[in-house]
Amino acid sequence: MKENRVDYEINSSTMAIRCARHLEYQTMIMEPDRTCYSAHTPVKLINQACLDKGSSYSGRLESARHKLCIYNKIPVLVDQFEEIILFPTHSPSHIDNTWISIDHYKKILPHTEKGKATVLFTNGERLTVNCSMSTFQRQYQRAATILIHEIHLPKKRMNLYLSMPPVRD
Repeated sequence: MKENRVDYEINSSTMAIRCARHLEYQTMIMEPDRTCYSAHTPVKLINQACLDKGSSYSGRLESARHKLCIYNKIPVLVDQFEEIILFPTHSPSHIDNTWISIDHYKKILPHTEKGKATVLFTNGERLTVNCSMSTFQRQYQRAATILIHEIHLPKKRMNLYLSMPPVRD
Protein backbone atom coordinates (compact mmCIF):
# COMPACT_ATOMS: atom_id res chain seq x y z
CA MET A 1 0.00 0.00 0.00
CA LYS A 2 1.31 3.45 -0.90
CA GLU A 3 0.64 6.36 1.37
CA ASN A 4 1.62 10.01 1.08
CA ARG A 5 2.53 11.60 4.39
CA VAL A 6 4.26 14.86 5.12
CA ASP A 7 4.50 14.22 8.85
CA TYR A 8 6.12 10.76 8.85
CA GLU A 9 7.86 9.79 12.09
CA ILE A 10 10.64 7.22 12.03
CA ASN A 11 9.66 4.30 14.25
CA SER A 12 10.47 0.65 14.94
CA SER A 13 8.58 -0.34 11.75
CA THR A 14 10.80 1.78 9.49
CA MET A 15 12.82 -0.58 7.28
CA ALA A 16 14.45 1.77 4.76
CA ILE A 17 14.52 5.44 3.81
CA ARG A 18 15.68 6.74 0.44
CA CYS A 19 15.29 9.62 -2.00
CA ALA A 20 11.96 9.37 -3.79
CA ARG A 21 13.09 11.05 -7.03
CA HIS A 22 9.65 12.54 -7.35
CA LEU A 23 8.52 16.11 -8.06
CA GLU A 24 6.23 16.37 -5.05
CA TYR A 25 7.91 14.05 -2.51
CA GLN A 26 11.57 13.89 -1.51
CA THR A 27 11.61 10.66 0.49
CA MET A 28 10.33 7.12 0.16
CA ILE A 29 9.95 5.16 3.40
CA MET A 30 9.52 1.38 3.49
CA GLU A 31 7.68 -0.37 6.29
CA PRO A 32 6.69 -4.06 6.42
CA ASP A 33 3.14 -3.45 5.22
CA ARG A 34 3.34 -0.16 3.34
CA THR A 35 5.43 2.41 1.49
CA CYS A 36 5.11 6.06 2.53
CA TYR A 37 6.27 9.25 0.88
CA SER A 38 7.29 12.47 2.58
CA ALA A 39 7.96 16.00 1.36
CA HIS A 40 10.89 16.19 3.79
CA THR A 41 14.42 14.99 3.01
CA PRO A 42 15.69 11.79 4.60
CA VAL A 43 18.16 13.74 6.76
CA LYS A 44 15.40 16.07 7.95
CA LEU A 45 13.25 13.08 8.95
CA ILE A 46 16.19 11.49 10.78
CA ASN A 47 17.09 14.76 12.52
CA GLN A 48 13.49 15.20 13.69
CA ALA A 49 13.41 11.64 15.02
CA CYS A 50 16.70 12.20 16.88
CA LEU A 51 15.37 15.48 18.35
CA ASP A 52 12.18 13.73 19.48
CA LYS A 53 14.36 11.23 21.36
CA GLY A 54 16.59 13.79 23.09
CA SER A 55 19.50 14.39 20.73
CA SER A 56 20.15 15.70 17.24
CA TYR A 57 21.42 14.19 14.02
CA SER A 58 24.66 16.19 14.27
CA GLY A 59 25.07 15.21 17.93
CA ARG A 60 24.67 11.53 17.08
CA LEU A 61 27.24 11.87 14.28
CA GLU A 62 29.70 13.66 16.54
CA SER A 63 29.31 11.01 19.24
CA ALA A 64 29.97 8.16 16.77
CA ARG A 65 32.99 9.98 15.36
CA HIS A 66 34.44 10.49 18.83
CA LYS A 67 33.76 7.03 20.26
CA LEU A 68 34.31 4.83 17.22
CA CYS A 69 36.63 6.89 14.98
CA ILE A 70 34.17 6.72 12.07
CA TYR A 71 34.32 9.78 9.83
CA ASN A 72 32.34 8.94 6.69
CA LYS A 73 28.95 7.33 6.08
CA ILE A 74 28.21 7.25 9.80
CA PRO A 75 25.33 5.11 11.10
CA VAL A 76 22.86 7.00 13.29
CA LEU A 77 21.44 5.87 16.62
CA VAL A 78 17.99 7.40 16.20
CA ASP A 79 16.40 6.03 19.36
CA GLN A 80 18.41 4.31 22.09
CA PHE A 81 15.30 3.03 23.89
CA GLU A 82 13.66 1.42 20.84
CA GLU A 83 17.14 0.48 19.52
CA ILE A 84 16.56 2.15 16.15
CA ILE A 85 19.81 2.44 14.22
CA LEU A 86 19.93 3.45 10.57
CA PHE A 87 23.00 3.02 8.40
CA PRO A 88 23.66 4.74 5.05
CA THR A 89 24.83 3.11 1.84
CA HIS A 90 26.44 6.37 0.64
CA SER A 91 27.11 9.84 1.95
CA PRO A 92 23.82 11.22 3.37
CA SER A 93 23.79 13.94 0.68
CA HIS A 94 24.26 11.46 -2.19
CA ILE A 95 21.14 10.89 -4.31
CA ASP A 96 21.68 7.10 -4.31
CA ASN A 97 21.91 6.92 -0.53
CA THR A 98 19.54 4.53 1.22
CA TRP A 99 19.21 4.36 5.00
CA ILE A 100 18.68 0.79 6.22
CA SER A 101 17.34 -0.14 9.65
CA ILE A 102 19.65 -2.61 11.37
CA ASP A 103 16.64 -4.18 13.08
CA HIS A 104 14.91 -5.17 9.82
CA TYR A 105 17.99 -6.19 7.85
CA LYS A 106 18.42 -9.94 7.32
CA LYS A 107 21.16 -10.29 4.71
CA ILE A 108 22.71 -8.85 1.58
CA LEU A 109 22.45 -10.70 -1.72
CA PRO A 110 24.44 -10.26 -4.93
CA HIS A 111 22.80 -8.39 -7.79
CA THR A 112 23.22 -9.11 -11.48
CA GLU A 113 24.45 -5.55 -12.12
CA LYS A 114 27.91 -4.54 -10.98
CA GLY A 115 27.92 -1.99 -8.13
CA LYS A 116 24.50 -3.02 -6.91
CA ALA A 117 23.25 -5.35 -4.20
CA THR A 118 19.90 -6.63 -2.99
CA VAL A 119 18.90 -6.16 0.62
CA LEU A 120 16.76 -8.92 2.08
CA PHE A 121 14.65 -7.78 5.02
CA THR A 122 13.37 -9.95 7.86
CA ASN A 123 9.83 -9.92 6.40
CA GLY A 124 11.08 -11.28 3.05
CA GLU A 125 10.91 -8.02 1.10
CA ARG A 126 13.84 -7.09 -1.11
CA LEU A 127 15.32 -3.73 -2.06
CA THR A 128 18.00 -3.07 -4.65
CA VAL A 129 20.62 -0.53 -3.58
CA ASN A 130 23.31 1.17 -5.66
CA CYS A 131 26.11 -0.08 -3.45
CA SER A 132 28.60 -2.94 -3.60
CA MET A 133 28.20 -5.86 -1.24
CA SER A 134 31.52 -5.10 0.47
CA THR A 135 30.54 -1.48 1.13
CA PHE A 136 27.17 -2.57 2.42
CA GLN A 137 28.74 -5.16 4.76
CA ARG A 138 31.17 -2.54 6.12
CA GLN A 139 28.26 -0.18 6.81
CA TYR A 140 26.33 -2.95 8.56
CA GLN A 141 29.37 -3.74 10.73
CA ARG A 142 29.63 -0.08 11.71
CA ALA A 143 25.96 -0.04 12.72
CA ALA A 144 26.44 -3.24 14.72
CA THR A 145 29.39 -1.60 16.50
CA ILE A 146 27.19 1.33 17.47
CA LEU A 147 24.53 -1.10 18.69
CA ILE A 148 27.07 -2.80 20.95
CA HIS A 149 28.83 0.35 22.23
CA GLU A 150 25.82 2.58 22.66
CA ILE A 151 23.07 0.17 23.71
CA HIS A 152 24.25 -3.25 24.87
CA LEU A 153 27.40 -2.34 26.81
CA PRO A 154 25.70 0.49 28.77
CA LYS A 155 22.79 -1.87 29.63
CA LYS A 156 25.24 -4.53 30.76
CA ARG A 157 27.11 -2.03 32.96
CA MET A 158 23.82 -0.76 34.40
CA ASN A 159 22.62 -4.29 35.16
CA LEU A 160 25.94 -5.07 36.82
CA TYR A 161 25.69 -1.92 38.91
CA LEU A 162 22.10 -2.65 39.93
CA SER A 163 22.88 -6.26 40.84
CA MET A 164 25.81 -5.42 43.12
CA PRO A 165 25.09 -5.82 46.84
CA PRO A 166 25.08 -2.61 48.87
CA VAL A 167 28.29 -1.62 50.61
CA ARG A 168 28.00 -1.80 54.40
CA ASP A 169 30.27 -0.10 56.89
